[in-house]
Amino acid sequence: MKKTIVAILVVVMVVGIVFSFTGCKDKDPVATSYVSMDINPSVELVLDENDNVISYSCENEDALLMLYGENIIGLNIEKASEKIIDLAIEFGYLTEDNCGVQVNVASDKSKVETNILDKIGVVVEKAEGKLTFEVNYNREGSFVLNYELAKLKEKHPDEAAYQNLTAGKLEVINSALACDWTLTMDEAVTMSTSELLAIVNNAYSQLENYSTKAFELAKAAATAIYDEAVITAEDGIYVAKYAEFKGKESGVIGGIEAGLAITEYGTVRAAARGLEALTKSLTVAKRFADEIMASAEAEAIADVLEVDLSELEDSEGNVTVDSIAAYIDKLAKNATDNATDHVSEKLQLAVEKLEAYKDETTPLANEEISEVQSLLTAINGIVEGIELPERMTLDDLKEISVKLNEYASEKKQVMDESLTKEQKEEIAEAQKNAVDKLTSAYDVCMNAISEAEETAKAHLQTLREQRLEYLESRAA
Repeated sequence: MKKTIVAILVVVMVVGIVFSFTGCKDKDPVATSYVSMDINPSVELVLDENDNVISYSCENEDALLMLYGENIIGLNIEKASEKIIDLAIEFGYLTEDNCGVQVNVASDKSKVETNILDKIGVVVEKAEGKLTFEVNYNREGSFVLNYELAKLKEKHPDEAAYQNLTAGKLEVINSALACDWTLTMDEAVTMSTSELLAIVNNAYSQLENYSTKAFELAKAAATAIYDEAVITAEDGIYVAKYAEFKGKESGVIGGIEAGLAITEYGTVRAAARGLEALTKSLTVAKRFADEIMASAEAEAIADVLEVDLSELEDSEGNVTVDSIAAYIDKLAKNATDNATDHVSEKLQLAVEKLEAYKDETTPLANEEISEVQSLLTAINGIVEGIELPERMTLDDLKEISVKLNEYASEKKQVMDESLTKEQKEEIAEAQKNAVDKLTSAYDVCMNAISEAEETAKAHLQTLREQRLEYLESRAA
């Protein structure tokens, strides 16, 4: 669900409260491989060393509809891919007009990648026995993704980390970037696939079988409100207790130093929290929401593809960056070896226009930049070396946010070092008691999530029923 809209939502994936419960295990599975399967529906799978599915993400509503009520966790890649393809057939997605199965695989070991691709290839061949048409099995990743890969390599000609990228690893990177508010592209390209998958698996493990965009955004917003209450309570206790302890110590100079430390820490901490909230909000928005494309640019791409604009709409009737990318990829994977020069030219021009649009809309909006400037003004003279680039992107914001959080942590560490063990324990106990009293905020959070869950389940159940009724009517 790697989406691209700017929306002010505050998100925290885990804030001391658990939204799903699993039984105790001797050892948690380790994520070692990644598989994306795009039939439209599109699904991303995270596998362990035995090629068993340990987490997954539905990348569009069709995938959610198809997999709602189903279970693929614990299945090996053969069984999981077979189930996905069988469901795609059952729900009328894999058809003669949409006969492409596009797969992308990433692992730290190329032999593992090849092995997984071969296993899925056998499943695809088996599925063809149930169909009256040939399935186009594409092992190279999506058209749009490969275009992005080529542009990245062109932009970083002298950087080995970029030049060594594969389509599979780039897709994992894109997923990790959408899951981790601290991670930047320059950092991600230097990481191993297994390191990136640890991030992705952690996020995907928290998704539910009914994780629609609306549900995940509602959960993120509700969790953030509770998180803010927790942090405010803990920070308030810390500062108050620190002032109390230092106030009891003799010496005017010591009192002045403590006051300055509290002021500096409080100012930087407040700014760091504000920037972190903004960074998380934009990261989760990018992951779960769609950016509706400006009409003129959308129409220009439709003209290049020689289709009516309605062909580029998503399930909600909007033309978005993702819906256009999905249409381009659909054309590419269904054309495969039979693609004519004309089709190839259309695809190339369309993806160029799409990427140009994304480049223009990548910088933060004016309101986000103004918020950043306001927060940084408050710490002017305290933290040095923070400058805003002319075209500020989410990666830039991540770097600034991380730096400010590190600075606040360093200030707190210095303050902690002046406290005794007993004083630290007293602060920790007082913080725990304060958080335990936030029952009202916790209840509001959980009720909001519960309501969003019921809405999501009802929505997906209705979609499934409508889809099956539609297929029955066509067969009649």
